[in-house]
Amino acid sequence: FFFRLPVFSLMAVLQLVAALLVFAALGECRPGSKLGATPLMGWNTWCTENTCGVDWCTSKEVLDVAQYMKDNGFQKYYSHIMLDDCWGVRDPATKQIMGDPTRFPEGMPAFIQKIHALGFQFALYTDLGEKACHHPFTGSWPYYKEDSDTFASWDVDYVKFDGCNTPSGFTQEQLTLNMSKQMQTTDRDMWLNFHCWHTETCAVAGNSFRIYDDHHDEWSSTAGVINFMQKRQPFWGPNPNMGWPDPDFVYAGGQGCGEHSQPGQRCPGQTDDEYYTEFSLWALAGGQIVFASDPRNMSQLQRNIFFNSEIIEGVFNDTGSFANVKQIGSGARCSLDYQTSGSECVQGVSFDCDTQSNSMWVAKGCAGRFSCNGHVGVECDSVGFDNQTCSCGSLRARTSVVVDPTQPPQVWVRPLSDGKAVAVALFNPANSTTDITLHFADIPNRSFGSSTTLAVRDLWAHQDLSPSTGSFTARGVRSHATMFVKLTPQ
Repeated sequence: FFFRLPVFSLMAVLQLVAALLVFAALGECRPGSKLGATPLMGWNTWCTENTCGVDWCTSKEVLDVAQYMKDNGFQKYYSHIMLDDCWGVRDPATKQIMGDPTRFPEGMPAFIQKIHALGFQFALYTDLGEKACHHPFTGSWPYYKEDSDTFASWDVDYVKFDGCNTPSGFTQEQLTLNMSKQMQTTDRDMWLNFHCWHTETCAVAGNSFRIYDDHHDEWSSTAGVINFMQKRQPFWGPNPNMGWPDPDFVYAGGQGCGEHSQPGQRCPGQTDDEYYTEFSLWALAGGQIVFASDPRNMSQLQRNIFFNSEIIEGVFNDTGSFANVKQIGSGARCSLDYQTSGSECVQGVSFDCDTQSNSMWVAKGCAGRFSCNGHVGVECDSVGFDNQTCSCGSLRARTSVVVDPTQPPQVWVRPLSDGKAVAVALFNPANSTTDITLHFADIPNRSFGSSTTLAVRDLWAHQDLSPSTGSFTARGVRSHATMFVKLTPQ
């Protein structure tokens, strides 16, 4: 049999065919068509009252966090309150999705109304499969139409569509386009977030999309996301023609503790420097900031990060400059791990690193698997070509990311939309302190050179530094730390 319940299979197939026909004809239509002009910020229940891995949420907890955020000024930037994989069950008789009655005794419509009354937008989680990632909670298969109508009737503002338990015979792309179509048929404009399959149809399906593996509150996970964000895509960006790349959660301050921790209790998995780096790169290179940490009993670290107006307003919300993001001057290093070609691979002759980008090249028939700028298992092949360039963060190698303790510094730049200023993150991924230099002539979209003098503003210290001519050097950048500056012509 095709699916466990044949009637569901027929219904799902008919929905899928309809969705794909509509998308083929309309191309850019999607749910949330009036949303997504600017990137989104919010708080998610994931990891708030528990160690990451098993979500915990209740009406009482979420409303308490929302009230705290309202009382402490979060609404200036953070607009969404989000339930993750911790709420949804399905009525065995009607098959309608509903909130777990032990966790949300007032029912979802009343609960969501309370969130809206506090001035927040409301977001919830579902999955493309019959079961959510963390059973016993439910996914939406094969009730995409029914669940979309239900979410609209509840006045949901944002739907996170996860990618676990894919039904047999379908791809995540097909199923996501199906859900997207069903959400379009409702009378409510809802933001759709999902897992991207790395083609331009991601920008057709919804407003923001996950670009990498789940992010956890540990440095190796953060480093993997940063490395992958180097692989910029032309369909990343604002509505109406693009979608925002979602690097997954920010954990500034730390995850919860154990299976169910007390309100305001946190067990950080990273250092303060690593949390500053996390937020710096998410703000400069990512397209969504949702924090998954308990803001109650807020630490000074959390206050410094969550309310940095110079970074949020001056960089993250400067949507006109998002396409300008580039990681330059990585000083990438590579080596041959295993040769797969008959032609010999000789470094400097038939393969080497591109020191101005996170990539390498092969030529003269060389093919193999390489270590490249902290990644292993990078496949690059010039057989049948004069030469080939391969990203060190290639999709085929992305699950094999390792953190190289001797990685060279990374310089990320974002020339801002005023045509003058440039946001710069000078990031040290290595395990020892180092100096990091940016030569102004390397900044794209600007005509700077060795005689150009630029004012320097430290965006974390909120202070002006001495102007620099020709280049800027961040001195003594600690392991896994980032200096975030704004450079402006004088």
